[in-house]
Amino acid sequence: MKTKNVAKSMMIAAALLCGTVNNAQAQSNNYYETEDEVAISFGAGTNSQIYSVFSNLFGVMGEALITSVATVGTHTGHTSYDNEKYIPPISVEYFHHLNKTVSIGGIGCFNGYTSDMFFNWQQNSGDGTATLKSKDKIGSAKKYYATLMPAVKFDWVRTKNFGVYSKVGIGLTYMYEKEIQKKDDTGKDIGDKKIHSESRFMGNFQASLLGIEAGSQKIRGFAELGCGEQGILLAGLRYKF
Repeated sequence: MKTKNVAKSMMIAAALLCGTVNNAQAQSNNYYETEDEVAISFGAGTNSQIYSVFSNLFGVMGEALITSVATVGTHTGHTSYDNEKYIPPISVEYFHHLNKTVSIGGIGCFNGYTSDMFFNWQQNSGDGTATLKSKDKIGSAKKYYATLMPAVKFDWVRTKNFGVYSKVGIGLTYMYEKEIQKKDDTGKDIGDKKIHSESRFMGNFQASLLGIEAGSQKIRGFAELGCGEQGILLAGLRYKF
């Protein structure tokens, strides 16, 4: 009789254990069946912003050199940019989980800036000094970047409410810029004259070395540290489904 009671108790315990395991597995499976995710984020310090700074700098240096040579060093004229207004990098992304660690997807990103153009005219004296004769606003400049990148994401820690991950994306950026001149170098109104317009594709990337997300099973806030077209730092919201 005692043996039967022990056996019965063991059977009940085994049944309860199996139920607990099955329930845990079901919860785990339900979580990992959430195979897709979308996100929106804002960043700072993009590749294109850094590129714009250097391209404008070299453009001003080149223009100043040409003017100086043409006037045998007596005058230097160049265009400068000021009152810049940045459109921060706005990104949307989608990932599909192949397993608990690896996901594949894509990233779309847009950013740009507008600025006022000024013409700077300097008269150089014989002792090496220069006198700023004028600095006149002559127009405006706009530059925009749109990027698409296939990407891979690696979830190092993935629980119901917290995650640690890295991601890498490589793709192409479409750059468009134009400059509109409204006045000539004497300050005379000339209407809207397009003096420069350019568009081209260039390679780009995003490498987020450390990403942290926290929240509910489906909606989470996240922040990332890395470098690339989404930014050195970025933060946003993610929805899993």
